[in-house]
Amino acid sequence: MRTAVIILGHGSRSTDADTTIRAAVQEVMKADTFAAVEHAFLQYVPPSLQDVLARCIDQNVDRIVIVPFFLQAGAHVTRDIPELVEKARKQYPSVDIVVTSYVGAHPLMARIVIDLVGSPVESSGVKGKG
Repeated sequence: MRTAVIILGHGSRSTDADTTIRAAVQEVMKADTFAAVEHAFLQYVPPSLQDVLARCIDQNVDRIVIVPFFLQAGAHVTRDIPELVEKARKQYPSVDIVVTSYVGAHPLMARIVIDLVGSPVESSGVKGKG
């Protein structure tokens, strides 16, 4: 089965705000497990989820897994993404399109917070204290 992964972020008007999601895509690509690994955004900047879905379909994938790169289950996670995915399923009925839980719900998030607390970085000229 040829699987594509789409890491779906919010999108931002801020320059270079997509650096983190692009880095995540590069790391997932290193696993060399999926037919395609892409990123998409819901708002403000391309590529849109619709555009990336079409690009994945053009690569003849059988399954598309969308990973919402969100920390909380706000309106985008609970309403907007499910609506877009339902529309895509109707548009591409021969492809299995699924959505994982949002990143912030993953059980390793607490471990990440602990790791960050142990490795503070400078921000706004003030060194964090651990």
